[in-house]
Amino acid sequence: MHLVPDFDDAVDAPDVFTERVLQVQLADFWRIHSPTKGSEYNAIAAEERYELFCSKFLPTVPPAFSLQPDKQWDERLPMLPLQRQSLHMAIFDYLCYNFRPALLQDPSQIKDLPGYKQILLSSHKKALAVAALNLLEGVSTLHMMIGGSHTRFAGIIVPTFEAAVLLLCLCADSGFLGDTAEAGSNIMKTDPLGVGMANATRAKCMQAVRSALDRLQTLAEVSNMAEVGARTLTRLIRNVDSSPMHAQICGGSAAVIDPGMQISEPWSCDQIQEYTGAYSTADFFSDADYGAIHGNWEEMAVLSSTSGNGDIGSRESE
Repeated sequence: MHLVPDFDDAVDAPDVFTERVLQVQLADFWRIHSPTKGSEYNAIAAEERYELFCSKFLPTVPPAFSLQPDKQWDERLPMLPLQRQSLHMAIFDYLCYNFRPALLQDPSQIKDLPGYKQILLSSHKKALAVAALNLLEGVSTLHMMIGGSHTRFAGIIVPTFEAAVLLLCLCADSGFLGDTAEAGSNIMKTDPLGVGMANATRAKCMQAVRSALDRLQTLAEVSNMAEVGARTLTRLIRNVDSSPMHAQICGGSAAVIDPGMQISEPWSCDQIQEYTGAYSTADFFSDADYGAIHGNWEEMAVLSSTSGNGDIGSRESE
C-alpha cells in the first residue's frame, strides 16, 4: 500500500506507513542502546551510541526520509514532506536525549577526569548544541509547512521550548566552548552533527533562543502552553544575559536582572536539573507520551489544510 496507490511507476514510492515504521524503529534503537535510567553519564558510551546510530541506523533510512533526502516523490505525494520533517525532528530529539546528560556533570568532578574525557565531554556539549539548533530549525520548517499561523499544536510548542532551554543551559555553562572553532569529532560519511559543530557558537545559540521566544510569544495569543513557555524562557534569557560571563563574551552591558531569579555563574547542576526537569520527551520510552507531544502527520495535514483559520489547533488539548 503506497501513499498514492494508483501510480503506474509507484513500485519504489514510500509506503503510507513508512514514516510510522521508521519512528518505531528509531524508538527501538534508543530503547535498546540507552543506558539504565539513573546511571552515571558515560561519555565514551554516549559517543559509541552516536557512532552506532550514524553507522547502523541512519544508513537504513529510505532515501525519501534521509537527512539528505531524495525529493523526487514530493510533488506527487503531498504528505511526504510533512512525514519526513516529523521524522527528522524526532531524530534530533533523540540526539538531544543522548547528549543532554553532559550538561549535568558537576564541575568539580569534571576537573578530576582524564584530559581525553574532558575533551570528549566538551565535544558532547557542542554536539548537544547542534542537535538543539537543528531541532529548532526543524520546528520552524514544520511551522511554515502547516501555514506558519497561530496554532495550539504541541508538536510545535513543546520542542521549541525544550530545545531553547537546552541552548540556554549551554550558554550559561563555562565549559561550553561555544565560540571556539572546532572540527567534528566524528569522521563518518553519515554524521548529522559533525558538520555544524564548528559553527555552534554562543551567539548563534542565543539568536536561535530569541527566535524561539518570538514564536512562543506569538503562539501565546492562542495557547496557554505557549504562554507559560514564553514567560519561563524570558526569565531564563534574562538570567543568561545578566551573567558576567555572557556580558564579557558579547561585549555588551548586562541586562536587567529578573528579581525572581537567582543569578549564578555558571548555573549549577541543580539549576540545570530544575530548568530541564520538564523535558518530557526525555522519557522516550512511553509511546503514549511521545505521540501526545509530537502528534503525527495526519494531524499536521489537518493543520496545514486549515491554516489561516482562527481556530487552528482547537482540537489539541493544553
